[in-house]
Amino acid sequence: MQSTGTSPTAEPEADTPAGAFRFMESSYASGNRPRSIHEGFSVLDFELRFLALLAASTVRAAGATAAPVGRSPGLGEWTGYLRRARQQLDQCDTVPAGHVGRAVGRVLDLYDQGVPGAPKELRDLKRLRDHISHGGPLPAGESELATLDELVRSIADAVTESLTAAELVLREGDSGELRPSFAWNGEEVSLWPFLHMKPSGVWHLFSKFTRAHPAFLCFGGGSVNSSPSDEAVQAALHPLLKPKKADNGTLEYFIKDVEQDLGGFADDDSEPVYADHDQGFEFYWDKATGEGTGTQPRRDYFRLGPDNMRQWRAESGWVPYTEYLRSLANWPVVATRLRQRLEQLERQLATEEQDSLGWASRERPGIRMAKVVVSDMDGSHEEPPQTFAALIDGVDQDLQANRGQTQVVFINGEAGIGKTRAMLDAAKSRASEVERALHAGEPSDRALFLYVRSTGQVLDSLRTVVDSAVASTRNLTDKGVKALCRNGLMTLLIDGFDELLGGVGYSDAIGSLRPWLDELGGRGVVVVSARSSYYMGQYRSSVERAYERGMAFVRHRVATVQRWSPQDVMSFLDEYGVPRESLDRLSEHDRQLLGLPFFAHAFAEMTLDPDEGVIPSNALAERLLDKYVAREERKLTGQGDTALLTSAELRRMFEYVAEFMATHEEREADIGELQEAAQYAIEEELSSRRHLRQRLPVLCGLTAASDDASASRFRFQHELFFDQFLAGAASSYLLDGHTAVFQGMLKQSPWRSATVTRVVAAAGQERVTRAIADFAPRIQRTEQQIESTVAATNLGALWGAVIKETGRMPSADIHNAVFMDELDLSGVQDVDTRIVGCELAGLVLPASGGWTLRLDNTGVKKIRVSGSPSDLAGLRGVRHADLVELLLPNKFLYRREHILDALRRYGAEVVDAEDRNDNLPPVEVLAARHYLTTMVRRVEKSVILRSDYQPEDTRLKWTQEYGPDIWKRFVNELLDSKLAHDDTFSASGERKIRLRLKCGAAAILANDGTRPGTQEFWSRLEGS
Repeated sequence: MQSTGTSPTAEPEADTPAGAFRFMESSYASGNRPRSIHEGFSVLDFELRFLALLAASTVRAAGATAAPVGRSPGLGEWTGYLRRARQQLDQCDTVPAGHVGRAVGRVLDLYDQGVPGAPKELRDLKRLRDHISHGGPLPAGESELATLDELVRSIADAVTESLTAAELVLREGDSGELRPSFAWNGEEVSLWPFLHMKPSGVWHLFSKFTRAHPAFLCFGGGSVNSSPSDEAVQAALHPLLKPKKADNGTLEYFIKDVEQDLGGFADDDSEPVYADHDQGFEFYWDKATGEGTGTQPRRDYFRLGPDNMRQWRAESGWVPYTEYLRSLANWPVVATRLRQRLEQLERQLATEEQDSLGWASRERPGIRMAKVVVSDMDGSHEEPPQTFAALIDGVDQDLQANRGQTQVVFINGEAGIGKTRAMLDAAKSRASEVERALHAGEPSDRALFLYVRSTGQVLDSLRTVVDSAVASTRNLTDKGVKALCRNGLMTLLIDGFDELLGGVGYSDAIGSLRPWLDELGGRGVVVVSARSSYYMGQYRSSVERAYERGMAFVRHRVATVQRWSPQDVMSFLDEYGVPRESLDRLSEHDRQLLGLPFFAHAFAEMTLDPDEGVIPSNALAERLLDKYVAREERKLTGQGDTALLTSAELRRMFEYVAEFMATHEEREADIGELQEAAQYAIEEELSSRRHLRQRLPVLCGLTAASDDASASRFRFQHELFFDQFLAGAASSYLLDGHTAVFQGMLKQSPWRSATVTRVVAAAGQERVTRAIADFAPRIQRTEQQIESTVAATNLGALWGAVIKETGRMPSADIHNAVFMDELDLSGVQDVDTRIVGCELAGLVLPASGGWTLRLDNTGVKKIRVSGSPSDLAGLRGVRHADLVELLLPNKFLYRREHILDALRRYGAEVVDAEDRNDNLPPVEVLAARHYLTTMVRRVEKSVILRSDYQPEDTRLKWTQEYGPDIWKRFVNELLDSKLAHDDTFSASGERKIRLRLKCGAAAILANDGTRPGTQEFWSRLEGS
């Protein structure tokens, strides 16, 4: 098919200049179908490119200096080049210049005429291309407008006419390539290096030279482009092209970001093509349309506007780049479909509660706003309690600021405290807000929240889960979501993140999240909830290892969801219609449980159920389990509605299932494990209970992973049920005297507070104390380090629960325990205990005086004095270097020298400091230790700074503890000692700097000679 796009003809011979041009043009043939307008513009681009490169070569052959060619020119730049070349050709007194100059003049006249007869607004070719690149429609009946055939044919004829009198001369180059010259009456014009031919007959025409190697369009072979590494080609091209742009990191970052973002919306078989543009740059690419129905060719223009504002040229003019991404995603449709999906999830949760617990389908009170306490990753720098809405506002601020570090916010809290509801409600509310604004024709710059659940998706990758979550939008994928997240338009909310990879989540806690963090490239916010505080400890270690392997820049914060206050509980029950006397009849233990919204809902439903009796003391959780078991029991019936399992047997089965889940570190079990648990529960073969094997799949938590019933997996309807049944299994072993089995369970998986509390309540504190006191000294000798950490964490939780239950310390020493939660001794009397080889996240000292607490090889992060500061005299063996915070009744200390001074002043025995010495090191040294120690605790290797080297984020108050001047001196010394880089990075508005340590902060603190520059760094500070 020739350039006319109307009828097939024989392929032109490439043995003359005109034949070579026609041969290359024939590669744009469209077969027997009419050419599309997008194909028409591709042919036009080729024709103008060929003529412009011929004009440049002709000027050069005449002995003049040709205007340099752009390094990645597009259609607009080629026309601009031809206008300049026409003037130069007019001044060249050669035969080739006359022929080529006439062709250039005729082609420009044709181009400027545009499409005669077309509507006025589409007559101009540049305006027409912009219109169709943005998906604009074409008027009916405009055949020339739809194909550009007449224009393309006329330009081709003009170029061909200029070449008719010329001969083709081919000379072999140094690398075997054939270098063509066009000769008119013996006057040669060399087209090398813009055009050359391989011995195979494939022609190569210059395309662009923006990276390490130039790119050429290929004609006549199996490839359509090539990027030769031949140094001769590069050396010949460089003097003929525009010099590389002066270093403009902001623009280069923008170009790279656009190319990466387009990958989230482009057809998988296409690659965006970059070109320079007068005001910025452009990309020509194929957008994938919904559900694989096809592609939409687009050409989009971008620039840096005032204050380095990233902009895209819409039909109405230059608009923010974020508007471009919203238009690609079809923002109104995305908001609506996300809202619909989230409402469906809410209904699904309500249905699960009704099915598993028998809760009535009644009007319920509105969702109560959860409160959270936000802190750094290590628990330091706690902020006052705030609403979940305030936390979300902070997420919005981080999205808008582009802080240069991906912000990861962990939502922590007990099972049943409302993490899922809070995240789901935040996502739904935001989708509804954006949807309402857009449908009302009002602008909305609020980000959408993509809520994804790990429940039912154990062992799936995060990419698979995200793809599933956006499937309903029909125009977003995991890649598209990443593009939106990078640009602050969407935030990922992952509920139960640590369940995605099952047990792998503990051995490599960041493993499944890291690919996402890498692709976010230091931008965006990710909000994740995890099922246990133990996971945070493993995540921290995993992050440290990942940084050593080059992980992207991440900043972490932890938001701990708080229990409802008594006033919140009372207000909720009043709205539910629960009589106040029902609350008065509850024990204090059960009243405390109502602080968990799940138990408050359960209590309200039980109270309003006329078939429910009075709840005995301390039996709210037990009653809840009874109801769950009773409903499941009614499903397991044989002939004549006879029960296949008794309530006791079904409960034991669920306990075995929970134990299997704990062993595998997953919250799901396959059908084989369910059958095995049932067999253990009845203590005989399943076949002895006719129909039992066939009826097990009707259990409420069994969901099919595929059409194969054997692939179905079981999960409890709420994570609290898992906690309670696991506690039942563990306490049963203790009550039956199987202490070794109980101790073995301590190594399998971390227990949450609900499990720990119920074990102590069910087995009794004396029996638990004997089991863990006997077990503790053997922890260090376990074969697997991960088992040791899990066991130590469970040991600490059990000791904490026993101490809280009894109000006294054990008579035996506490060995090798990890207390992930604060050990509160404020109400404990007669403390005289030794804690050996332990780790404590926090310690509240006894309020009454006269106590003694010995810390032997034990680290404590935070100490709070609940009585008089002078009571610190009872504290022995404290290591002040481990302390992040010391809270006195009227003072809050977190500088190491202040903590040490207070401990000594009030009589505590400090074992990691030399004898009292008033000659403290220079304040610059103290400050550097403080900064580096804080970075170690926060597991960070970078800080985002303004151009004056002060922190960009005003929340980083630890950087200002010694004043802005000392902080700036610290930064400069790190840079001068080559221990850090100061990388600038792209952001709208003020340029920002990323201070990036070349090694870990701990290595700089150690100053052990293994890291070059550390000794110089400390010597310069000490000489201040």
